Amino acid sequence: MSKKHHLHYVLVADSSGSMADQIDEVRDELNIQIEKMRKESDTDTNPCTFTLRTFDSEVKNVHVNIPIEDVPKITQRDYETGGLTALFDAIGSTIESVGALLGNRIDGEKESLAMIIFSDGGENASRNYDCNKIEVLLDKYQNRPGFNIAFVGCDPASFQDMDRVRFSSENRIMFSRGEERHALQDVHASVSDLKFKRTKNFNFKKNN
Repeated sequence: MSKKHHLHYVLVADSSGSMADQIDEVRDELNIQIEKMRKESDTDTNPCTFTLRTFDSEVKNVHVNIPIEDVPKITQRDYETGGLTALFDAIGSTIESVGALLGNRIDGEKESLAMIIFSDGGENASRNYDCNKIEVLLDKYQNRPGFNIAFVGCDPASFQDMDRVRFSSENRIMFSRGEERHALQDVHASVSDLKFKRTKNFNFKKNN
């Protein structure tokens, strides 16, 4: 009998104005993936909880730590576009909230974290976190067992932001604008591997 492994999947999704042309496709793909995870979920051996946060000029909680089988369909009301890109605020506030909620439980054996930051732009609106604060948080968490934190983006400026905060180069994936669906499919494959402990770390098909 396989050992129980609980995956906490946290998605931090860009909802700034520049996402307007892609948002319908992104919502659709997220709903497809949640349904796949719901069907493959086994609450006895491989439970999964899901958190969705969106960010533009502000960071918003849509779903927080909900069992994957209970996650409702993501609607336009849940995830709509507008505003700037408070990327550092999104990263920093999410890491701190996850650390406070799950920090002592994540061990990579019984419980793991898959945190994805998905953005089509670079930092331009954060008020509470700067690159120094993000670097400190990443230094504290990103190399701990079971803490898998990845950045998925298409703007070279955002990857320069990740360089500034020393975000692990192994956990970055770059996609071209218009390929959001393919990027999210790659994310889903890696999250699924973590969920079933086929890997202990993200294994993206294409890293930057």
